[in-house]
Amino acid sequence: MIKVYLDNCVYNRPFDNQSDERIFIEARAFYIIIKWIEEGRIASINSDALEYENSLTSEPGRRMRVKTYLGIAKEYVKLSDSLIKRANEIMSLGIRDMDGFHVAMAEEGKADYFVTCDDGIISKAKKFQETFKIKVCSVLEFLEEVVRYVEANK
Repeated sequence: MIKVYLDNCVYNRPFDNQSDERIFIEARAFYIIIKWIEEGRIASINSDALEYENSLTSEPGRRMRVKTYLGIAKEYVKLSDSLIKRANEIMSLGIRDMDGFHVAMAEEGKADYFVTCDDGIISKAKKFQETFKIKVCSVLEFLEEVVRYVEANK
């Protein structure tokens, strides 16, 4: 089964300004991913980093809805010394602090994909893809790959 770690920005996409076409499309893609997770077609990973970042959300309704999405994950990654070390290695490549922790936690959880809406993470990850134990991609790229995978394995 495909394992995915969704970046915090993906969980929050439905709450962003839907008048922007890109945001609207990515929000719909997120709903498809959540449907696949609920159906057991793919597995998601939650983590201390996702829970922490969500706890900082000032809007209670958004915070509670994202907490619900995080709650359907089948796996959970906790912060550890080795994970902090790996996050620091990832941050040395230019990936920002919290994002470095998310990527490290995705690796620790043995995710196949780290999915984000953040173009900065994607562009940096493409430069250093060989140093990651996972594939970093956009929401739309992830959807396309999963659909291709399912079609090929029918």
